[in-house]
Amino acid sequence: MDLSHEVRGNHLVVSLSGRMDVHLASEVENQLGALMKAHPDKHILLDLSDVEYMSSSGLRVFVSSMRTLRERNLNLMLCNLSPAVRKVFEVVELMDMFDIYESQEEALAASS
Repeated sequence: MDLSHEVRGNHLVVSLSGRMDVHLASEVENQLGALMKAHPDKHILLDLSDVEYMSSSGLRVFVSSMRTLRERNLNLMLCNLSPAVRKVFEVVELMDMFDIYESQEEALAASS
């Protein structure tokens, strides 16, 4: 799992690529935690356009990150979900729990 990021206004845009499975979820969680500490006042937008697979372990990382951000009155948003990743969110009924957008631009416009 590769992770890159950039600051765009009051958002930290984090792009993930690869597989988000049980073996890599803790690594991603640690990296997201470090980014949240380095940017404590930024909303986070996760761009999942290059995530080819996601397990329930990956979902747990997103739920945990969302809770951490909400404690700071910040948001976690998701964008560019592939059909396979979207299906995982639908199966476990988490679509309504997250703010999900079709693109980075749509997400950033909605929250500015």
